[in-house]
Amino acid sequence: MRNSRALAFISGLLLAAVFAAAADLSGRVTFRGAPLAGAVVTANLIGERGPAAVTVSRTGARGEYVLRGLRNGDYILLVDMNGRRVYQGRIALTGPALVKNVDLQPR
Repeated sequence: MRNSRALAFISGLLLAAVFAAAADLSGRVTFRGAPLAGAVVTANLIGERGPAAVTVSRTGARGEYVLRGLRNGDYILLVDMNGRRVYQGRIALTGPALVKNVDLQPR
């Protein structure tokens, strides 16, 4: 009985840690302030040996995107439109949620 309570407690802590570690990255992609619908947003988790995990989303009609269930860490954030890379930047995800808006400007 005592071991089963301890096991249940430890299992609960581990489960809570897994859910606490999951984070969401969201934001809007715009071009000169106008929404950029249909862009592909990719977050690559940077590991010791290069990018380790990839999460992908597509922007909605208002340029909004959400990437759910990410681990905390450093990411390379990419935005592609019509097969062309239009943005690349580095972000640090350190909490349960981060909002990263990307406003593209012509070069």
